[in-house]
Amino acid sequence: MPHRYVDAVQARRRELREQCALLTPGRNELRDALALARASTAAEAVADLTDLRHEIDAHTAPVPHVVAAARAIEDAARARWAERAAAAVVRTAADRGVAVLPAPEPPIPPRLDPPPPHPARTVDMLADPGAWRLAALPLAVVPLSGFAGPAALFPAFGAGVLVLGAVLRSRRAATDRARHRTWCSEILTTTRARIDGELGRRALATLAEAAPLLDGAIARRHAELDAERSLLTSQVSDV
Repeated sequence: MPHRYVDAVQARRRELREQCALLTPGRNELRDALALARASTAAEAVADLTDLRHEIDAHTAPVPHVVAAARAIEDAARARWAERAAAAVVRTAADRGVAVLPAPEPPIPPRLDPPPPHPARTVDMLADPGAWRLAALPLAVVPLSGFAGPAALFPAFGAGVLVLGAVLRSRRAATDRARHRTWCSEILTTTRARIDGELGRRALATLAEAAPLLDGAIARRHAELDAERSLLTSQVSDV
């Protein structure tokens, strides 16, 4: 019986040594895991923003849901990061035989987007000399037609007014489209910068919060295992 007891104690001591060997410092592994989670989350957000850019480019008319779509991409990136960061903390701790619960995610900071562009005004289009040159073409053609007098000038003037109206509408629509595309580009650029900045801040905050908890859990587990090993050593000596 004493020999069997000693064998059991020695087997348990081997198990304790193996568990102690797992209790390596986990800061570097946790930092690498968080960096990987940050990189993968950022890459997926960039892909989603690129798809939104392609959708904007494919539409000739303004896309009204750009802000909502960009916010949805940002919220999805935040959710992915929270899930992956929590998994990184739990997995790093579990590999060492300890348990660490991730800290809750901080609240969403205020988000400011570029204001939407103002519609082009007719007075701005009238300031373009090119519009007047196109409107004056019917009047310039009158001397070449061989006709003179009000009978020729009035129709030419009316045609010039029609040409001017068409040119103003066309240029105003083109200006609105250009301003909308510029605004969409600013929205996408701002969203990407905000995602990158927030991922960087959250990665640092998660590491700063979880690393001390992980170190403390490892230290407590070390103390528990050392205490049990000391107790078993004394019991074997007594036997």
